[in-house]
Amino acid sequence: MLEDLHYRKIKNDLIQKIFNGIYQDGAAIPSERDLSEEYHVSRDTVRKALDILEEEKIIQRKIGRGTVVSLNRQSYCGNLDIIALVAPAQREFFGLFIEQFQKIADRNNSLVVFVQQSECDSMESTLFRLLQKNIHNVVLWLDYEVISNQCLRLLRGLGMNIVLFDTIVKTPYADCVCLDNQDAILSLYRYVAGKKTKGIAYINRETLKSSSHKERVHAFQKVFPTGVVWSAPWDWNSTWDYKNYYDIFTNNFIFDHLSPTDRPGAVICSDGAMGLAIKKALNQQEISDVLLVTIDDFPELNELGVTVYRQPYHLFAAQIFECLKEQNVNSADWTAVTYRIKGELIIRG
Repeated sequence: MLEDLHYRKIKNDLIQKIFNGIYQDGAAIPSERDLSEEYHVSRDTVRKALDILEEEKIIQRKIGRGTVVSLNRQSYCGNLDIIALVAPAQREFFGLFIEQFQKIADRNNSLVVFVQQSECDSMESTLFRLLQKNIHNVVLWLDYEVISNQCLRLLRGLGMNIVLFDTIVKTPYADCVCLDNQDAILSLYRYVAGKKTKGIAYINRETLKSSSHKERVHAFQKVFPTGVVWSAPWDWNSTWDYKNYYDIFTNNFIFDHLSPTDRPGAVICSDGAMGLAIKKALNQQEISDVLLVTIDDFPELNELGVTVYRQPYHLFAAQIFECLKEQNVNSADWTAVTYRIKGELIIRG
């Protein structure tokens, strides 16, 4: 039992050093003799740790070079017993997705663990800790967080299967599943354009760290080059109180941009939380001549009669599960794919 603890400790410590860049891909790690002296264990114990790393395709033993780090882009061949959903915040948008993903996981006897990213820790550290706990399947919603391609490469090489949700990243190390943002904006634009309103504006969040929001504003500028784009002041560090924050900024925002002089006849909002806050503010100020539409559909948007482009959470969940299944079953032939899934225009009012 004591020996078992020793070689697992050595294995985890070597993985930590690879992740931290102490032993880089292609570089040699110390010999069995040196490792046995460093950890004060027998060479047999060290050999067991190295055997596991070699079996998991993290290292290779090469004649004349010793043992070298050998990370690859193949996925981890395992099972879907445990799947971690990792996100920096638990918002209504992600909550609706979790509900659908849980249904699919239950039908396939998979345990889903939700991990909320701590503000005091990095996304990279959170994901590495999951890997250390032998969790090899992760669905990651970045929201306004960022993760480097190098980190994804290391996680993939160390045995983590990754699907990025609502995120568009050009990477060979993770699948991406997201809304077809081009279709969403085009559908909303065609609807409001058909109403022959006086002018159309697009309201986006002030920060464009989210790749989905970047795609949406670019899509609007493509379909309506002369349209105006307004950026709402979004304090992305205040995620804990974002609903109240929206209520505070919307009155000032409407006063600045939607006063009676030359205001547009329609606005397209980049997401449901923003659309809901602005719609409420319009109603409070008795502004009825502005047609508001938005991406996302929440119960309150339905109650207020807002036309929306509904995100297909059930289709997102099904595709993500299939991505993880493919990564586990066909690990040697796996290549990263970005899936853009169309939603549905729901006309109200």
